[in-house]
Amino acid sequence: MRAVRWLARWLVCALALYEPVHVVSLARADSLGAPDRSVHAQRLGPLRTLLVAGLDGDPESRDAVRRTENHTDVLVLMSSRVGSGVVNVLHIPRDTLVQTAWGPDKVNGVFRRGGQAALCSVVTALSGVPVQAVALVDFARFRKCIEFMGPLKFWVDRSIESPEGDVRIRAGWCQLNPARALAVVRFRHEPLGDIGRVHRQERFLRALVNRCRALPRAALGTLAQLVVPGASSSIVNQLYAVLHPLARYEAHSVPGVFSVGPGASYWLPDHLGLRALAPVLRSDEGRGYASEALAVWARRFSWKDADDGRDRSL
Repeated sequence: MRAVRWLARWLVCALALYEPVHVVSLARADSLGAPDRSVHAQRLGPLRTLLVAGLDGDPESRDAVRRTENHTDVLVLMSSRVGSGVVNVLHIPRDTLVQTAWGPDKVNGVFRRGGQAALCSVVTALSGVPVQAVALVDFARFRKCIEFMGPLKFWVDRSIESPEGDVRIRAGWCQLNPARALAVVRFRHEPLGDIGRVHRQERFLRALVNRCRALPRAALGTLAQLVVPGASSSIVNQLYAVLHPLARYEAHSVPGVFSVGPGASYWLPDHLGLRALAPVLRSDEGRGYASEALAVWARRFSWKDADDGRDRSL
């Protein structure tokens, strides 16, 4: 039995690197009710996408290495069709195994080695959604955003301590200031490790978006400048149009499973699940939710260290 489980996981590893492309896979994805184009999508405005890349660098740190780090330990692809009132979000775990110009690699190292263009290319290939714009957010920029918005009410699911040990938060409802908010999105010392952190980041971002939707246009413009210095009035107007009104917010993570065995640890993406999710992220379909689409793929995983990518932010 152990040999069978080991062989099964080895096959998952291989499939993560070489996406299966055959008639059966395509038929399964199509059966989820996600046509390439629909009358609903044609009635809406253009698709807008933004990749939020959280860098692990901190310009204000006393540690010289931390001041220069630029791994993208947080990657969130946000998409919406103007006028739809729907925002779809894909959280990408930092250890996700991806194909790059230099071979297989973790997604969090792509920006460091290949720059923004390489990161956009890899995320587009992984998600099936074109990346139109990127917002690079380091620790300092993140703290400024939270400081501008004020304390954020958030449910902390477990006791949390910052990696430096200077911030400690008890489980329960908490008002997050900049230091606490940073500790919440960084913490990953738990059974699911980085996947547990991604689930917490899903809830955090939902709370943040809910706060943003209440901001007047002028305040939203100031916040946009903090995230993307030099953001034009056109970008602010588009952002305001997406959030007002916001009828539905769908958050998901890349479905997959942890790698096993010696060597580096990877999050092995389920490309069939991503294929089912891509039309939803592009707003190609006018009915159903991403959660409903990915729920079909939940039955494919029977291991405790697997995740089907469904919304954990509710």
